[in-house]
This record gives sequence, C-alpha cells and structure tokens, in this order.
Amino acid sequence: MLGIAFLFIGWVFLRAQHGLTPFIVGLTLAFVLMPLVDTLNRLMPRALAILLVYIMIIGALAGFFIYLVPIIVDQSNKLIHDTPRYIDEVQKWLNQTYIEIAKQIPSDYRQPLTDFVNDFSKNAINFVRDIVTGLIGGTFSLVFGTIGFVVGVLIVPFWLFFVLKDKSKGMQTLFNIVAPNLRDDARRVINIISFDLNDYIRGQLILAGSVAILCSIGLLIVGFDTSTSIFLGFIAGMFEVLPILGPILGAIPAIVVSFFYGTTGNVDLVIKVVILYIIVQQIEGNILVPKIAGDSTKLHPAVVMLVIIIGSEIGGLPGAIASVPFTALIRDVFVYLYQRTVLGVSPEEAEIKTPGRRDALLAERQRRARRQLKRTEKNIAQ
Repeated sequence: MLGIAFLFIGWVFLRAQHGLTPFIVGLTLAFVLMPLVDTLNRLMPRALAILLVYIMIIGALAGFFIYLVPIIVDQSNKLIHDTPRYIDEVQKWLNQTYIEIAKQIPSDYRQPLTDFVNDFSKNAINFVRDIVTGLIGGTFSLVFGTIGFVVGVLIVPFWLFFVLKDKSKGMQTLFNIVAPNLRDDARRVINIISFDLNDYIRGQLILAGSVAILCSIGLLIVGFDTSTSIFLGFIAGMFEVLPILGPILGAIPAIVVSFFYGTTGNVDLVIKVVILYIIVQQIEGNILVPKIAGDSTKLHPAVVMLVIIIGSEIGGLPGAIASVPFTALIRDVFVYLYQRTVLGVSPEEAEIKTPGRRDALLAERQRRARRQLKRTEKNIAQ
C-alpha cells in the first residue's frame, strides 16, 4: 500500500509539474531565507521578522526591475533582431577566408572541399537555429504553459509566509507521526537534507552574483558599452548555477558578441574577452568557490558532468540545475541509512560519516572540545 501511495503521489506531481514551478521556486526561497528569519526572530516576533525580510526582497526586486530588467529586455531584443545579420556576416567572413585558403589548394580538390564546407555550414546554422528556437519555446512552455503557473505565482508569497512562520509546528507535526524510536534518525535525515540544500543554494546564488559583477566590470574595461556589459555579465551569472559546464557556457555569448562588436571579425576583442573569462574562472575556482560555496556537494567532477547530462535529458535546464544537489542528497541519505541499518553505528556517528555533513560536524565537535578544555582549565585555576 505504501508503494502504491508513493506512485500515486509521483503521478500527481508529474501531471502538475508546470503549475508547481512557482512552489519549487518558493521552496528554494524558503531554504535561502530561513536562516535570516531565524536570526531576526531572536530580536523580534517571527511574523514581524518575515515581514521585514519581505520588505527587503520587494526593495531588491524593485531595483532589479527598474534598473536591470529594461537593459536585459533591450539587449535580448537587440540580440534576437541581429542574429540573422550575424549569421550572414559569419557566412561572408567564412567564404572570404575560404577563398583565400582555396587559392593554396590544388584545383582537383577544390570543388569537393567547397561542397563539404557549404554542406557543413548549412547544417551547423540549421542546428544552432533549431537549438535556439527549441530553448526559447521550451522555456516559455515550461514557465508560462499553464493557468496553474499564474495561480501559483499569486499564492506562493502567502504560502511562503506560512512555511517560514510555522517551521517549528510543521517539524513537530512531522516528528509526531514518526515512531518515537525513529525520531532521532528522522531529525538527522532532515538535518542532512536541510544543510545540504542550504549550503548549495545560498552558495550558488552568491557565487552567481559575484561572477556576474566581475564579468560586467571586466567587459566594461575591455571596451564594451555599459548595457552590453551588464547583459553579458547577467548571462554569465545565470549559467554559473551549472557546476563545471556553466562557466564555459556563460562565456560563449560574450565571445560571439565580441566577434561582431564594432566590425565583423573583431579578433582582438575576442582574445581580450577569452582572457577576461579565463581570469574570472581562475578567481572563481581559487578564491570564490573555496570562500563562498566550498565543495558543498563533495562530488567528483566526472560525476557532476554525468549527472548534469542525465538531468538535462530528463528535465531540461531545470533538471540540469537540480541534478547535482539531488545526487548529493541521495548519496548522503544512502550513506546515513547504510551506516545505521547495516553497520549499526549510532545516529551521531552515522551523520558524521555522510560526506555533506562530515566537515561541519567534525568542526563543531572540535569547537565543543576546545570549550570543554577551557572550562576545565578555568576550574583547575580556581
């Protein structure tokens, strides 16, 4: 019966996936905002703390829509409008380059090579056009495809308020359902999930914002105008949420635009942009990631790339973004359950064995040991 219930719940979620998109965003916001609400709750009533957080969010969104959205919309329309011209100019530039190269090729091989280049160019252009069309159409279908999405957008702010406000009641209700001898395990599994998602989501958001600012400033320095720099920096920040592959994909639009910026074939600017993104990548990998995000998932890069591909095939761009933290969660929960059920270790030791919680728990254990040592030394001195 339990299996049938889980299958039914999965079927319901699958059927309502478009309408649930706002609630997934709301749940993500809940994980991001919960620590801030908990901190403010020490100084004021919880409802007032949530309202204060809402005011800060509304202010940030107002600034975003007033200053950044017009730039993003204008640059997006410009990019869409100029894409056919870019394609024509690339074809002309390639043809001119090919003519110069063809002069050095014997006449017997010239025509077969010309046919091959023409076929390859047509197929490549059609491939890019199909990808862009499918991406735009699929995104709008995913986001705006149902009436449930509109209803969800209107409901989510109120839903999020009650999720943040009644956190303790909800957790207590959940623990009351669980058998008393399993409550400690349930609490630790929820801790594993909560801390994994909190660390990953907040780290990725801060990292994306930092990369967007660095790229925007760098593009201004190498010669782009303000609007284009902000737009391309925004794209780089958006792609940053994809581990490993994101920085590479985020650099492609800037490289393409730089090729046509001013005059077609602006190779000098392309080289500057490539160097800029390499520098940003080095800053990200050696400074930002260790300080801001850390290796929060503790997954090998080969595994990360594999699960991103699988996630994108299953759920498109949202699936690619969610695949990495979801894989880390499955691994940590499996490790905990294996330690408890097969090896029979204590709940505390099983939680420490999970890769996602090991460093934080060992650090906390060391801090407790140092505090205990100081208290002992103080008592001896007295």
